Amino acid sequence: MTGGREILTARDHRRGTPGEFRVVECPSCRLGRTDPWPDDPGAWYPDEYPQHGDRQSLTARASGAALRRAARPGTRRLGRLLGRAVPEAETGGPVAPGSRILDVGAGTGTAVAAFRAAGHDAWGVEPSLRAVVVAESRGTDGVVAGSLDDALDAGLIPPGPYDVIRMSQVLEHVSDPLALLKRLREIIAPQGRLIVGVPNLDSLARRMTAGAWDGLELPRHLMHYTRESLLWVLSLGGFRVTQMRTAPLLGVLPGSIDARTAGGDRQRGWSDALPVRVAMYPVEWALGAVGQGDGIVAVAEPAMPVT
Repeated sequence: MTGGREILTARDHRRGTPGEFRVVECPSCRLGRTDPWPDDPGAWYPDEYPQHGDRQSLTARASGAALRRAARPGTRRLGRLLGRAVPEAETGGPVAPGSRILDVGAGTGTAVAAFRAAGHDAWGVEPSLRAVVVAESRGTDGVVAGSLDDALDAGLIPPGPYDVIRMSQVLEHVSDPLALLKRLREIIAPQGRLIVGVPNLDSLARRMTAGAWDGLELPRHLMHYTRESLLWVLSLGGFRVTQMRTAPLLGVLPGSIDARTAGGDRQRGWSDALPVRVAMYPVEWALGAVGQGDGIVAVAEPAMPVT
């Protein structure tokens, strides 16, 4: 994507990366991108990046527990309720016994462990070697370091077909989302489903807090999605969306208020306190329920090829 209009300028109020960053939006598809574009996106991830560390937050533990319940065969109603309450537990519908599942951007393997505990053949790919080492230290097998292409080409994970593929808070980190989606289209089962979760650039909190919005996570988020642009990218990638909604992202609202009241600069940290996050979660959930949530959850199936 080239050209477009600038919709905001902001700093890295989470990790303090020097400089200012812009979000530029395509006027036709509304897909946003970070500017300047990095030569090496990995350089913007600090060593202590929490999603790759050995300290598992209460949020991650709760999400893993919810996903273990939702992934059990025969939990149709419970799974739907858990997916609504905890977006990380979204399975897009019942998961058949012994399903083959792929988690792209698996982090420290929380989802892979949850699916395996529910009896499924689950695998994960994760670019961070540190995160994979943490997964192994917890006894989670099947999480492979590197890109999806490398893992498939080297035979480190099964070639497919996969019944369920999930990417939770991953697609915004990917420099070429269309290429990734097309590769996923090649390995998903004909009746399989893809579950995608991304921050919602069009959320009420983003509009109210502008560049202080915690869901931006500049500069590590390279792409920025609205419902329209996510639908567009998934369609070009060979998928048909069957469900889409806005959803809460635990901690984004207090983090945004923290950064905004600090002048849009580095967060002071009070928003990380568990009592604050728990107190604000009902508000985040309510915003998601009325279409103004900080996250977007989409469930898609492979589209029929054009003949």
